[in-house]
Amino acid sequence: MRRLRLDAGTNKRTLILGLGNLLLSDEGVGVHVAQLLLRMELPSDVEVVDGGTGGFELIEHVRGKSKVVIVDCFRSDAKPGSIARLTLDEVSLDQPPPFSVHEGGIQELLLPIQKLTPTPEVVLLGIVPAVVDQPGMVLSAEIESQMPKIVSAVLEEVSGNQPAPEFDDALVDLGGGD
Repeated sequence: MRRLRLDAGTNKRTLILGLGNLLLSDEGVGVHVAQLLLRMELPSDVEVVDGGTGGFELIEHVRGKSKVVIVDCFRSDAKPGSIARLTLDEVSLDQPPPFSVHEGGIQELLLPIQKLTPTPEVVLLGIVPAVVDQPGMVLSAEIESQMPKIVSAVLEEVSGNQPAPEFDDALVDLGGGD
């Protein structure tokens, strides 16, 4: 896990947390998004963290935040590059969430978030991958072409705007997936 922005003072009220494994192509989409956002000028109260494949240890980044936007790979039969938006209340933590191959990591993070006081607003943006079963540090063409849409979705969450109408809410399967 690399923490890419080091100025995370108490004034950072919003956290963008990019998760994923950069060694498995599209599985690293959350980390790629975090790296793009770090090159952008963001509001002063926003912190961006490359969480890699971390789990419970990421709770220190979440503590004290009012909003957390988690970007990760999402298992679905939907078209690669589709975006699913979930809140913490919409994810069943009794079974693994349908996020990435490091699902234990995200579940290890989501469970303690619920116990924080105050509990931050949590939004999960899941990106449907094209390739996750082949080694590679480059995103597939399908996901690369959707990066502007994905980054825009994250920025809309940070700004407090309503989710973009093109969000693919219908592809959310809260039953867990394979």
